Amino acid sequence: MDMFAKKCKIESNDELGRYVTAAVDIKAGETFLLEQPILLLALSGERRCSNCLKLTTQFCSTCRVFALCDNCASHNEYDCRLLADMKDLRIELLNENPNTYGLLKCLLLREDPENASYYEQLLQMESHLEERRGSEIWQELQKNIVQPVLQAGLTKHLKDGQSVDEMLLQKFLGIIDVNCFEIRAPDEGQLRGLYPRTALMAHSCVANVQISNDENYLMKVFTTRDVTQGELLYNCYTNVLLGTDERRHLLKEGKYFDCKCERCEDPTELGSHMSSFMCARCAENKRTGFIVKIKKDPTPEAIQLQKSTKSGTAKQLWTWKCQECEHTLTPDTVQQLIERAKEEMFHAKEDITRYELLLSKLTRFFHPNHYLLLDIKQNIAAILRSILQNFALQPGRRVYERKVRLCQDIFSVLQIILPGISRLKAIVLYEMANTLAELHRMRYDQKELQKTELVEHLKRVEMMLRESVRMLLYEPPETPEGQMTKSILKEIKDLQNDVKYLEEN
Repeated sequence: MDMFAKKCKIESNDELGRYVTAAVDIKAGETFLLEQPILLLALSGERRCSNCLKLTTQFCSTCRVFALCDNCASHNEYDCRLLADMKDLRIELLNENPNTYGLLKCLLLREDPENASYYEQLLQMESHLEERRGSEIWQELQKNIVQPVLQAGLTKHLKDGQSVDEMLLQKFLGIIDVNCFEIRAPDEGQLRGLYPRTALMAHSCVANVQISNDENYLMKVFTTRDVTQGELLYNCYTNVLLGTDERRHLLKEGKYFDCKCERCEDPTELGSHMSSFMCARCAENKRTGFIVKIKKDPTPEAIQLQKSTKSGTAKQLWTWKCQECEHTLTPDTVQQLIERAKEEMFHAKEDITRYELLLSKLTRFFHPNHYLLLDIKQNIAAILRSILQNFALQPGRRVYERKVRLCQDIFSVLQIILPGISRLKAIVLYEMANTLAELHRMRYDQKELQKTELVEHLKRVEMMLRESVRMLLYEPPETPEGQMTKSILKEIKDLQNDVKYLEEN
């Protein structure tokens, strides 16, 4: 019995379809699944070598269908031979449309007897075929992928080729769109990987599992906190640093469900206020009030509108109201504020002065933890990182202090929305600790700290670095996070030597 079968149980119901629960108690950080992909695909519009998966513009000289870079001599022998033997194949139609590759791989998986078990796993995966039927994405895929494959004359060379119709091809494309994970490519770009068991896990914006991939695309899945027997194992399908409306929109559009997790259902997003606004009326009265999105009690008219239309219903069933004074904002006003902020963020790109001015301006309207302000803070912190790494610029104390404050702001939000082990928390904590250590040394050089005070500060920094390492130890060693762990361990050793020297002299 493999690790997954021993520790997990696959169940199903009408709401979630198939999902995974813990068959036993699983400790925080415990790996319960190691899985290789059944398919690896380029991102939409990209063409990658079928062997090494690096970007290329070249094709295999034998089959002339699949991409093959100059550094690779061959790709999958079965696929290549089968395609090469297909007479009258309109190869140009397939070459002109790089997105046909994923569909071709699904069809070849169907053909190869040695891959029969993988093909069965593929067919069991959710495609949301009915929800996608006739949609804009359906029509786009029909034009750019399905029709070129059918017109290329491929199906007549396949076993039971008459059953390979538009519906089967759209099903394959739905399975790819709904279930693929984005993973690192060998040239630091992104790939899509299809991992059937990992894809079974239900979604929550407050997940209790984390996934990571090594350089061989092996997916490792482990728990971020203790999970008890019978508890659902939740992965997060979307970006946790977005607000509720943005996350729900992406999940509905790409995964075809309405998220009802604890964070999405809480107007304050678990107290993080990542979608909240500042109340102007409370500010006028020298108070602090936060405007949050809450559900209205639906009127008969709103219910009827929801049944009869697809647009505008969301605005009818929600309102934005201050938790203190009940002052409200209309959904249109909220949308305008967000759109204007995004536009100004776009124009401020990579300009730290404009970012800082924009942050100061938006803080009057948005909660300090709002996801847009958090994005600006991350961008400023990234610019400051570059400045601090450039010794020729000789950054002053204020730069260190600003970066520390930004990291503290970001980390305090992550503590709420990412309980337990978190790669993102570990990275931010490392950034903060690293900057703090230099700031404390600077303060000591400026005679602001006594030697004993510097020692105490550095010991606290060491504790922060150790906590960062504790959360990164689960990452595969050859990944960027794994390499970061090695660097942090070296910094801890250097820090300990510094402390020892200070204490002895």
